[in-house]
Amino acid sequence: MKFFNIFLIFLSINIFAQQDLLVDKIVAIVGEEVVLHSDIEVNYGQYISQGAPEGNETKCQILDELMLEKLLLTHARLDSVVVSEAEVEAELDNRFRYYVSLLGSEEAFEEYFKKSVLEFKEDFREDLYDQLLAQRKQSEIIANVKVTPAEVKEYFNAIPQDSLPYFNSEVQLSQILIKPKVNEKERNKAIARAEDLRKRIVEGGEDFATLATTYSDDPGSGKQGGDLGFMNRGDLVKEYEAVAFKLEKNEVSELVESQFGFHIIQLLERRGNRIHTRHILIKPQITTADETLVQSQLDSIRIAIVNEELNFKDAVAEFSEDEQSKSINGMIQNPNSGSTYFQTDELEPDVYFAIESLNGEGEVTEPVIQRFPDGTTAYRIVQLVSKTPPHQANLKDDYGKLVNYALVSKQNEAINKWVYSRIKRTFVKLPNTSYLECPVMEKWER
Repeated sequence: MKFFNIFLIFLSINIFAQQDLLVDKIVAIVGEEVVLHSDIEVNYGQYISQGAPEGNETKCQILDELMLEKLLLTHARLDSVVVSEAEVEAELDNRFRYYVSLLGSEEAFEEYFKKSVLEFKEDFREDLYDQLLAQRKQSEIIANVKVTPAEVKEYFNAIPQDSLPYFNSEVQLSQILIKPKVNEKERNKAIARAEDLRKRIVEGGEDFATLATTYSDDPGSGKQGGDLGFMNRGDLVKEYEAVAFKLEKNEVSELVESQFGFHIIQLLERRGNRIHTRHILIKPQITTADETLVQSQLDSIRIAIVNEELNFKDAVAEFSEDEQSKSINGMIQNPNSGSTYFQTDELEPDVYFAIESLNGEGEVTEPVIQRFPDGTTAYRIVQLVSKTPPHQANLKDDYGKLVNYALVSKQNEAINKWVYSRIKRTFVKLPNTSYLECPVMEKWER
């Protein structure tokens, strides 16, 4: 099932509401949940913008997906499925960061929606909770679905020859990543800046929020006067939490050092294992000399590998600072698929052009910059582990992908079986008779 991007839906609602185009009515009822005409229209606009054909068939598909989500949600509540507040908050943060990247900046985000980040999160907390609850129920349904090699072969053989998928060129890459280290001079400068700000608050009586807005290096909370909202124990880095949970209300901490820099923390409120804090973050600056030092180190490692004085996997274990790839011998995972295979158009431009200059598998690039969402950088050397030419799917070369395809097919069968069994015991009504002509509505009518 496809779960809709609530941010894009909200964008459309915002536009339609400004134009006074939404006139709501109930289209479907599933249990105690309702699907509104506006739900379909908003999602229809998104489908069309993504290339779906216009017309009733697309609207029928949308209604079917929304009713499935409501059915999952209904039975998630009946079966006491649990989603924690921490999970909701983490997902809100992840989506917010993604949406800011789409709009260009936090300022552009707030300008468009005419509300603060905290207000935006509160508006969508309940909707996101329901979405995660339905997803959790779907995950339970397919949790024990597996496929055997025989089933993969049967799935592949059932695909007509002229319908076999065509795979583009793909690569597997391994990396050794090292982050520039802050030199002592810059570290001391950051400490001095942070201590001065703390003194201005504690001794000078200046407003914490005003100083956070002006000086904090945290792009997310800085514009909110340093406000992080309520957080559960375990949501924040351990150095921050260790101090924050010991503060009295309105107390300002000493400097706290974490992987992000130096924090000045103020406790605003505490409710059991939840705390509401604000902070000012001061990050030590990475200099050009710091970056050059890392590049030189990686270049020396690369030369040792090329001269066969050092094995790449051994170098990963000894030098790499990326824990995720380090745990699998430096292999880089594709965030879109979870596998270690990348189509070349999925690669970051710096990596793409670096590996294009290599002559073959096993070769290693010159140091390449890695940019992170928080604005920090690192450098890495990348090894081309494997490269496959474009080709039509076959069992020998594409077994791993075909396993995934066969698994998804079997999972869909499990979900469909569950849907038919639950519809029989769930109140379902379609007050809007215009949708009764949709072929996909047959199972819901029954």
